[in-house]
Amino acid sequence: MDAVYLNPRYLENVVSCPVCERAESSVAYGVTGHVKVMRCACGVFYCDNRLTEEGLAIYWKDYLDNEHNADDAERALRRRMYLVDFDYIARFLRDTSKILDVGCADGLFLDLFAARGHVCGGVEFGHSAARAAAQKYPVWEGYFPDLDIPPDHDLIIFRGVLQYLQKPRLFFQKAVSLLRRGGLIFITAQPNMDSYCHRLYQNKFRFRLTPCDCVGFSPKSLSGEFALLRCSLVGEQFFYEETPYANPEEDIAAVHKALQCGRAGGAVMETSPPFWGNMMTLVFRKQ
Repeated sequence: MDAVYLNPRYLENVVSCPVCERAESSVAYGVTGHVKVMRCACGVFYCDNRLTEEGLAIYWKDYLDNEHNADDAERALRRRMYLVDFDYIARFLRDTSKILDVGCADGLFLDLFAARGHVCGGVEFGHSAARAAAQKYPVWEGYFPDLDIPPDHDLIIFRGVLQYLQKPRLFFQKAVSLLRRGGLIFITAQPNMDSYCHRLYQNKFRFRLTPCDCVGFSPKSLSGEFALLRCSLVGEQFFYEETPYANPEEDIAAVHKALQCGRAGGAVMETSPPFWGNMMTLVFRKQ
């Protein structure tokens, strides 16, 4: 997909933070010659160029087959990771909860909830993914803030989604509006811009920002956003050793090598490994 999201034809300049809308950001590091990652005073990172509507349409059109399910080994690892995420959030749920997965892909994560008797639905922007999930669950296809979805959900899921949002606050407001009082927002498989590896590796961070993955959060910045919507943080985890991706000895050795390179004044050339803190899992409760 680099041909799309690094092609100037499909890019538009971002002049202010996509979250707080202030224009007082500083350059954090470069991605390519014409794309930089900015850091806002609010703690959000974002790309100074992002995909236009035309670029987004091309990127998401066949995302399910071209990206999400393109690698069988990665897909198998993701399914194992689904179990880790599910086991964590399940302890917060009551029996027969009403659940909405925003960015549900083909619905495989929802399958775990349905198997426990929960009532499931999904939201998808990509047509092929929406069509696949709709074979099993009610699915609303399109731009989440604009969709007419019944309220009173017990749980709304954002799994590996927030980095793609060009107007995050519209998504946060929509999600909270669809929750019952005491309902939960579950954010997981989400890159953590406050992680040690992001600070060390920067544009070699495994989950670096691009004109598609155009905005990055930290636990602090997300907590601040949901506090504005009267939601409190009730769960926080940073899965690593529990995941199918972890190899502590090799990963520690790789990070040590990068650290030594940086201390010697060299540029880190390798992509960051899976590591403690790279990904965050947060649960917010509506007051």
